[in-house]
Amino acid sequence: NQLLLTLKQTWKVTPTSFGIVGHSLGCGTAERSGDDSWIRVCLAGFPSSRGNGSKCLFVGSTNDGAVSVNRALSVLSDNNYVSLEEDRIRTMMAEGRQLPTLPPKASLIFTGADAPNHISFLSEETNDAMVDFLSPLLPVARSLKIPVLDFDLYQLSRDSRACGDVVVPLVVGYLKQ
Repeated sequence: NQLLLTLKQTWKVTPTSFGIVGHSLGCGTAERSGDDSWIRVCLAGFPSSRGNGSKCLFVGSTNDGAVSVNRALSVLSDNNYVSLEEDRIRTMMAEGRQLPTLPPKASLIFTGADAPNHISFLSEETNDAMVDFLSPLLPVARSLKIPVLDFDLYQLSRDSRACGDVVVPLVVGYLKQ
């Protein structure tokens, strides 16, 4: 709230709408920030359960080893989220077509063996730097089955760019509508 206050009072910014994006535990911040007029995007975390007037795009993955997407399914159903089709979105983007207007509450859940893991939703540069830093420990963590927020999985998949090729235009399009 202090950041918004500074933008309005000090920098004289006069926004006409607000949006917030959260990843993992940041989805809780997105949930608690603002009022129902805010547009929310929750990535690899938990979807918003705010009332019918609120807008939220939830993006998750069946390969998320840190936050099971199964925990979100009842919230998505109970709050009338419309499920988006991964293949349709990928096809439209590959063909250079603009995505249609998305429903106020929409969800995209990546599925399949190549679905993103928990940190695939973050930037490639950030993830690569973290993997480089953690690389001496990741084989040990993998062999001992110690969870490390999927950095061990990302070390093998290196799929942030591919994930971002779908997620970034989807999120930008959602926030702009």
